[in-house]
Amino acid sequence: MAHFVDSPRQNFFSYVPCVTFASKQHGVKEPRIGPLIEGRQLQQRLYYGIEVMPHTDGIPVCLNLNRLLPFMPLFVSIAWLAKSSWDVEPLGRVDSLQLAKHLASKIPVMPHLTLYRLNDERLDQFLDLNFSNVLALRGSTIYENQTYAYSKTIVERAKEKFKDKATVCVAGFPEGYNIAEGEPPDLKIHLHYLKEKVDAGADCIITQACYRPEIIIDYVKKVRAAGITVPIMVGIAAHESFKKYKTIEKEQGARLPPRLHEKLAKMGNKFEKDVRTDPHLIRNLFVRINVNIICQILKADIQVYGFQIFTLNNFGATAGLLRELRQQKLFGEHSLFGFS
Repeated sequence: MAHFVDSPRQNFFSYVPCVTFASKQHGVKEPRIGPLIEGRQLQQRLYYGIEVMPHTDGIPVCLNLNRLLPFMPLFVSIAWLAKSSWDVEPLGRVDSLQLAKHLASKIPVMPHLTLYRLNDERLDQFLDLNFSNVLALRGSTIYENQTYAYSKTIVERAKEKFKDKATVCVAGFPEGYNIAEGEPPDLKIHLHYLKEKVDAGADCIITQACYRPEIIIDYVKKVRAAGITVPIMVGIAAHESFKKYKTIEKEQGARLPPRLHEKLAKMGNKFEKDVRTDPHLIRNLFVRINVNIICQILKADIQVYGFQIFTLNNFGATAGLLRELRQQKLFGEHSLFGFS
């Protein structure tokens, strides 16, 4: 999840969502992603969602959903940029929420909410916006005196208000809960907190990025052994530059295996020094890495069919990944629109 990326403070009242919908997107029959995910799981069909940020380097994102055809995402999740959003009034003017409201008329949408400086009043304001989905996150940015310490609070309050009328998802950490904080990863602690959140009503788990399929597979097995049965979607990072990869590496702790890391670093250095280098070189490398991860997980028969693409607003890299998945016929007999 890219909730950790903060941009210069925005003028939220001037934010205008920039979205091009596909021509056949006429409306949403089921806005909750929970039932949609359950349907795909029962059919054992590959499905995916995308995560976008409302802007990049202060510039509003322009999302053209035609670039993702013919197999559309099941839903769009929208990152919460904590430091630039925590005190915007009214809350509905936060850019990520404006974008979410705009998208929600044509495709299921899931805004993120983190605990950064969140209080009772602010949480109630968010819930009163009546989104059909929310991704409850602690967040990488912590304020010393913030009211809440654990995202379970968001899960509990959302479920108390909406019951089954909204889907609440939470984060999973294949390499350990605190790997991004420079501490030894402790999967046991993470599984304990994860079980608490699911027991509180969380409907699904979306993992952080991890570049080692064997670790993801082992993680899923340990989650199931802990008695957690809700669907799991695996996070996939779509990179097209060494800089964006380093951002995920720093903030989430996810790191390529040494051989691939060395190869990527050489590509990044070469690209910086030689403008003639193929600009798609790094993009294509990550397409191959991610296709391999997806194939290994599908072959492992662990009942994981969903993948969440953290686009970082790299839509060329996202489209390239989807194109390769189509060419390898991994989507099977999907309908044109994943949410139909």
